[in-house]
Amino acid sequence: MDDARAKNGKEQRPNCCNPVKQAGPVTMDHVLLALGETKEEREQRIRSLFNFFDGANSGFIDYTQIEKGLSSLLIPADYKYAKDLLNVCDANQDGRVDYQEFKRHMDDKELELYLIFQAIDVEHNGCILPEELYDALIRAGIEIDDEELALFVERVDKDNNGVITFEEWRDFLLLYPHEATIENIYHYLERVCLVDIGEQAVVPAGISKHIHAYRYLIAGGVAGATSRTATAPLDRLKVILQVQTARARMIPAIKNIWKEGGVLAFFRGNALNVLKVAPESALRFYTYEMLKEVIVKAKGEGNKADVGTTGRLFAGGFAGAVAQTAIYPMDLVKTRLQTYTCKNGKVPNLGAMSRDIWVQEGPRAFYRGLVPSLLGIIPYAGIDLAAYETFKDMSKKYILRDSEPGPLVQLGCGTLSGALGATCVYPLQVVRTRMQAHRTNTGTAYEGMSDVFRRTFQHEGIRGLYKGIFPNMLKVVPSASITYMVYEAMKKRLDLE
Repeated sequence: MDDARAKNGKEQRPNCCNPVKQAGPVTMDHVLLALGETKEEREQRIRSLFNFFDGANSGFIDYTQIEKGLSSLLIPADYKYAKDLLNVCDANQDGRVDYQEFKRHMDDKELELYLIFQAIDVEHNGCILPEELYDALIRAGIEIDDEELALFVERVDKDNNGVITFEEWRDFLLLYPHEATIENIYHYLERVCLVDIGEQAVVPAGISKHIHAYRYLIAGGVAGATSRTATAPLDRLKVILQVQTARARMIPAIKNIWKEGGVLAFFRGNALNVLKVAPESALRFYTYEMLKEVIVKAKGEGNKADVGTTGRLFAGGFAGAVAQTAIYPMDLVKTRLQTYTCKNGKVPNLGAMSRDIWVQEGPRAFYRGLVPSLLGIIPYAGIDLAAYETFKDMSKKYILRDSEPGPLVQLGCGTLSGALGATCVYPLQVVRTRMQAHRTNTGTAYEGMSDVFRRTFQHEGIRGLYKGIFPNMLKVVPSASITYMVYEAMKKRLDLE
């Protein structure tokens, strides 16, 4: 430990704590002793809290009253737990909570909070020291610096004496409706204090400070590889249709792929598609985090939470561009493999095809189609972000009746917004694929992006710019669902729950 934690250590421990060293199972008596309360005083406190929410003195509280109460407690608007708090208190699920239901939940929550408080307070002196909190976070797989540790202690420590008593711990977490694990508590602190430490793709908030960050990247990589493999036949069909200059028909295209090599022909190029998942995700994520820091410093703000929507859009788009550029040669070779016309049923291996491109077309050929690919990143991200927020608000208003959307609703909103964003920039995908598939040393080679647009529109009309969109749309739902399910399963396997 350095000076920031040491100065709050044992030698300066205040005599304000109320240690409880009784052996045996934790009971409400332990809680009362730690708080220095009588049963009557505690009853009065819980009744006052209930009355705080029940402003109309109706004898019960519902979603609207809980939401209003949380708002008055200055919990940031995006992180109100009104629906979750209602659900955990509402034992009979009638949509409202009477005092007995409320008190029963408060009893359970205070016992739960005391258990984890005791687990962190390893010296059992009745208060949590900064170094004890730091050690607990490390054990949970979260690595934070001294500044963040000080912020954590400062947020919970109401009397600013450098330690956290059980009363302060209880007050901070009493209305938190989820299980009080140290990792959950830290992420709750991130949200309440707006300590934003990153989010991108299937990588959750908090990973950039997580000592098991590599496990999250593994989980995301496996999830991405699985979803791409499952939807590989649709991806190959899409690419085949995109490069057809004659009228594109799906059934004949499927038959032709089958004739090339049966089921395996539908997975041609998938190995490269899977190989690029991990480096692309890692590059995008770490570039995104780095750019958020640069933007915040340029704005003179305090932390990455202040980057704003425009900053997030720029950072995410630029990070996507960096990752796309780095792995683009793999993407081009994948397209060449998928569109290669077999002679005698023989498909060239990866090394031979890469060597032929380098020798016959030059190294620049590996980046053909990069410009339209990059041009689609910012519009796609912007449309996706705006549509996601719109769909989420609509679901909250019209379907969930002002409840907070759960994971499945968020998945649905993300799927729809992603499909809409992909549709809007789809012509750029067609242009990119055609530039990738056509060799540069032929008489029919495209001269550039504008030439692809002109010739496609001239000979095939506007429909030519949307060839293959149907199998592309068919990919969206299974791809998102498979990614989500596999990612959650991998988190359990890697002890990231």
